[in-house]
Amino acid sequence: MQRDPNILSAIVDNDLVMVSVTSGYYYGLSDVAREIWESIERPKKISKIVSGLLKRYVVDHSTCLEQTLLFIETLSEEGLLRVINGQNR
Repeated sequence: MQRDPNILSAIVDNDLVMVSVTSGYYYGLSDVAREIWESIERPKKISKIVSGLLKRYVVDHSTCLEQTLLFIETLSEEGLLRVINGQNR
């Protein structure tokens, strides 16, 4: 999966502010959500995202995977990412 290229973004303070060119909706991301968004600029498997987060944060694998999947699901529901070759894990 990777983020939709039709999303414009800019850093405001320490947050990432995004707008969907398609829908016109605005979004704001900070902390881990911003890190996940930045990591999917190019296609990336969820397992690689989780591995990277586990190296940076003190969290157990199961919680990290669960929270990452919830965030990815939200991005998908909002039309902010694309699944490449039918694979998202």
